[in-house]
Amino acid sequence: MFTRFHFFQAFVFLMLAVLGLGLFNTQVVRGHYFYELSKRNHIRLIPLEAPRGRVFDRMNRLLATNRASYNVVAIPEDVTPEVYPLLAKLLNMPERDLRLRMSAGREYPFAPAIIREDVTQELAFKIEERQPELPGVSIRVDGIRYYPYGETASHVIGYIGAVTQNEYQNLDHDRYGMDSMVGRAGIEKVFDESLRGWRGGEQIEVNARGQRVQVLSDRKPEPGEDIKLTIDLEFQKRIMDMIKGQHASIAVLDLETNGLLALASAPAYDPNIFVSPATSDQRMAVLKDQNSPLLDRGINAAYPPGSVFKLVTALAALDLGKITPETRFSCKGSFRLGPKSKPAHCWFKAGHGSINLYEALERSCNVYFFNVAKRLSPEDIAHYAHELGLGEPMRLEIGRLAPGFIPDSTWKRAKFHQPWFQGETLNMAIGQGYVLVTPLEILRLTSIIAKNGQVVEPHIVATDRSVMPEKAHVAIQEQNLDVIRRAMLQVVESEYGTGQLARVDFEKLAGKTGTAQAPPNKSHSWMTGFFPYKDPKLAFVVFVEHGGSGGITSARLVKQVLETWRELHAAPVA
Repeated sequence: MFTRFHFFQAFVFLMLAVLGLGLFNTQVVRGHYFYELSKRNHIRLIPLEAPRGRVFDRMNRLLATNRASYNVVAIPEDVTPEVYPLLAKLLNMPERDLRLRMSAGREYPFAPAIIREDVTQELAFKIEERQPELPGVSIRVDGIRYYPYGETASHVIGYIGAVTQNEYQNLDHDRYGMDSMVGRAGIEKVFDESLRGWRGGEQIEVNARGQRVQVLSDRKPEPGEDIKLTIDLEFQKRIMDMIKGQHASIAVLDLETNGLLALASAPAYDPNIFVSPATSDQRMAVLKDQNSPLLDRGINAAYPPGSVFKLVTALAALDLGKITPETRFSCKGSFRLGPKSKPAHCWFKAGHGSINLYEALERSCNVYFFNVAKRLSPEDIAHYAHELGLGEPMRLEIGRLAPGFIPDSTWKRAKFHQPWFQGETLNMAIGQGYVLVTPLEILRLTSIIAKNGQVVEPHIVATDRSVMPEKAHVAIQEQNLDVIRRAMLQVVESEYGTGQLARVDFEKLAGKTGTAQAPPNKSHSWMTGFFPYKDPKLAFVVFVEHGGSGGITSARLVKQVLETWRELHAAPVA
């Protein structure tokens, strides 16, 4: 008789048979597969990021470097369920966020997932102490980008950011991992390939708990290349202090090397906030800031130049033989193209009287240049503007530069389907109307005048001067450039000059002020020039957005810049 005991006995034998077949399948039929899987589980590849190349100023002072960062990482395959609440509590983060980071995409199985970057040393030690309770979790010390001087040269150096999923798919995986950082602006972006270096890695053996047993092989990462800039850190710092709280740009060029000693823009930002995820609130504040701190006003913003553009108009008229330096026009404070036209005014309402070109530039007389404009076409002025580098592409090693804009009648007809009016030539002659320039373009123009027509291409990365290209010259007669230089000297050194407030007591300098209308807001303030007048060493441009009079706001800044330069270069200029 088949009893309950017999039924239970048969059931047990059946279960043992099923278990035996399962073991046979695992150990014999699929044994090789599980052996290989086990082998892969205890041999793991740990990627090692290459230290990013450093950035130095002209005196070998560090502008961008790397510091140690304590990162909490985890290998999800080794993490047990009880780890999640404990680790979430230690990191003071929601468990849901912790699980999301554990499940994020990784380069390969058993690759560590970054849970929290750049934690404090105290927290790192606390996690290490509780290692037995946190299987699969560890502290990894990595290098993190660090900018010692924060805002000082932020627009020049730029910043880095995490690689996106789309970028990763198209990048060389020998150099880029899913957690790699890439250059997003400035030197960091343009020279990312050089600064990056080559990744390394370790092949390690781990035990059943995922703990390291031994290193089987390793390849040392190759550090990125260092880059040296022409920027003078101390000079840059002092200039940034001068324009703090304003919307402004100051650039200073070494006329011997064409290297930029300073390229300052305000407001600025701290590039360190783009490195760590912990500073996301600060990043968002910068991105949403209506003052646009990410905008480099020296190279990526164009403005009406106002009276500094009179240098171009004067050169065009001289070179085309429309005037001589002694040509005189009478300024009574206003000018009319015709009896029925509206008067165009000079800034000096009482009028400057009968003056020549030197006096017109010295006093920045609008009426004089209205009379000059009657002898020129917009194409004449545009030709010389382009010859002097305005509205032309400019190469600089910190990224794409926004060129200014020089209009002419052909452009207006195509844009507005209207003819060019002579009144627009008057506006163009004094740097108003459609004309737009960047501060760096004005610096290049001034440098060309200072160097007697030699073409100037500013640069910011230190170069070997023995391999500099052959010098080219603009197609402007040298005697006319000399006239402009002498007039620029009078702008500062004459008792009638608009740039008197820039005057220093240790050498003579040449300059040109500009006050560009920007209705309905306050005018923009400009001053450009070179120093010293004889044997120029520096060219400079100062621009203050809505800063008012160029002869006041910008001229005072020029004086500070030159006094600071002299102070930092011990001996007086020869």
